[in-house]
Amino acid sequence: MKKLAIAAILAASTLSAQAATELVVNGNFETGNFTGWTKSGNPSLSDVISNTVTSNHTFVWRSGATGSPAYISQSLATSAGWTYSLSFDVYNTATSNTTFEADFNGVSVYAFKNEARNWTHVTLDGLTATGAATELKFGARNDPSFVRLDNVSVTVTAVPEPETYAMLLAGLGLVGVVARRRQRPNVG
Repeated sequence: MKKLAIAAILAASTLSAQAATELVVNGNFETGNFTGWTKSGNPSLSDVISNTVTSNHTFVWRSGATGSPAYISQSLATSAGWTYSLSFDVYNTATSNTTFEADFNGVSVYAFKNEARNWTHVTLDGLTATGAATELKFGARNDPSFVRLDNVSVTVTAVPEPETYAMLLAGLGLVGVVARRRQRPNVG
């Protein structure tokens, strides 16, 4: 029984630890390259650069793709039913032939078209994962100039309800009962 209690405590502490964990690799592009990211779409003028726009963004993803968007994406380790928060900074100077989109799990969660923006911090809460892996994807097109992205972050904001912990403990208890029955010697 002590082993089951220890297992339950470890499971609960693992859930709490994951809640504070950053899921995005190289979200601030400080490696100076696309480490952790996969590029797709229109590769023209899509790169990581040393930022020249403001001093508080050292490296950024810059997309000046023309005609169709450039994309960058990551597969994040998530848990089905858990809720996540996505945040990022975006910058854009052009007001024509410009698109920007952020997708979480294949769904557009933020987008704009032909809008100039100084560095804008965006936070999107309440994004729910449907499986053990969730795709985070950004797309940008800017024919006359560049869209810039920095400080991408995804963290857990809500774990399943306490009923889930009760089911976890009940399951661990059932495993313990089955294990105990298997250890009993056969009498007879």
